[in-house]
Amino acid sequence: MNGAQVEVALTQAFSAEELDKWRASLGLSVEGSVLTVRFPHRYFSDWFETHARVRFEQALAGSGLSIAYECRDRSRSRIVRESRPAGQALPFGSEFIFDNFLVNNKNYFPLASAQEVAQSREAPYNPFVLCGESGSGKSFLLRAIANARSEHGADGSYVGGIEDLHELYSSRSDARKFLTSMQLLAVDDLQEIARYRYLQGELLALFDHFHLQRKQMVFACTGKVGGYTFLAPKLKSRLEWGLSVMLKAPDLDIRTQYAQSRCRERRLDLSKDRILLLAQRFADLRNLEGCLLKLWAYRELVHDHISDEEFDNILNYLDDRAVTSLSVEQILDAVCFKFNLKPEDILSSGRRHDLVFARQVAMYLCRKHLGLSFPELGRAFGGRDHSTVLYSCRKVEQLQRDDKSIKNMLHELSDKCLAMNETTLA
Repeated sequence: MNGAQVEVALTQAFSAEELDKWRASLGLSVEGSVLTVRFPHRYFSDWFETHARVRFEQALAGSGLSIAYECRDRSRSRIVRESRPAGQALPFGSEFIFDNFLVNNKNYFPLASAQEVAQSREAPYNPFVLCGESGSGKSFLLRAIANARSEHGADGSYVGGIEDLHELYSSRSDARKFLTSMQLLAVDDLQEIARYRYLQGELLALFDHFHLQRKQMVFACTGKVGGYTFLAPKLKSRLEWGLSVMLKAPDLDIRTQYAQSRCRERRLDLSKDRILLLAQRFADLRNLEGCLLKLWAYRELVHDHISDEEFDNILNYLDDRAVTSLSVEQILDAVCFKFNLKPEDILSSGRRHDLVFARQVAMYLCRKHLGLSFPELGRAFGGRDHSTVLYSCRKVEQLQRDDKSIKNMLHELSDKCLAMNETTLA
């Protein structure tokens, strides 16, 4: 299929009105069997992902073309996504594909490196070592590499953790022969090898075979290999031959993207404020997923509409924030001391300028340090409407961006609140 035939297929799948809205902004080019789709910026890419991508790919199903998506703007480097038939089963979990790995500037390099490892037949980075804390996406990328290689026709991949290797060697006398017959060796949770010292010798033998035969090795571990004092020097040296990348824990941007994506998949209608609160409160994607699952189940089994009170109850039950002794009262005390006011003044209905500003600052700090939702804050501050609290927090956010003295004052109050918490915990 050539470019003209692609255009014909699109006109059959989309109305002229729909195409007028976005076709001119979309760059399309066909080279060989690859159709490259280029977006002018990530916002268009996000819109296309939600509103047009499924029908776009259905229109080109059976064309013999594979589809690559590219996006370039000031905040991101080149990102490539490869299309695949919907519902296609993959040997290492259908969810583990590069498309599903959420990316921003902080974790683009590990993703780009993993894609290169998956697509290359020359094992340019051997071994490829994925490092990072729990929940940073190491296991995800390790399996995505194995799945991508299987899609590209690379036969024979072993994917497993150290525990799996131990079970393999315990149950098979030909374990080494079995592993050396593979084209890809992907080992997760490498740090667990400290529990099975004999596997270091086996891994060393496997390493030499795979490296000599130019077959790819991928490892994932918590922390950095350089800090593993339990590794034999020869094995440690070999692990440091290749390319090591460090994945950072998912930041607020990634957690927000994740929550939005999961809500779309489950058709769970959550406001932007609720999604942001979830992303702020749950630093671990596993816990965030658990909360979204409970919200979805509540909507399916109990009530179509989740009220503010029900939403707060679900969050408080699942909250994974560190236990803190800091309270609304303590933050109020700190703000009152700063502004020479009394707590009852701030909680009153007074509209004097200094009272309103102090009240807004106190709400902002409670939101920041306690992670309270807007309805919770409204109740804590004299039964105010959540829209009033939302306005107050946004107002303070804007003021500190525009006024350095206010920003410094907020830092000072934050430090005082944190110091109060540490003193109480001690």
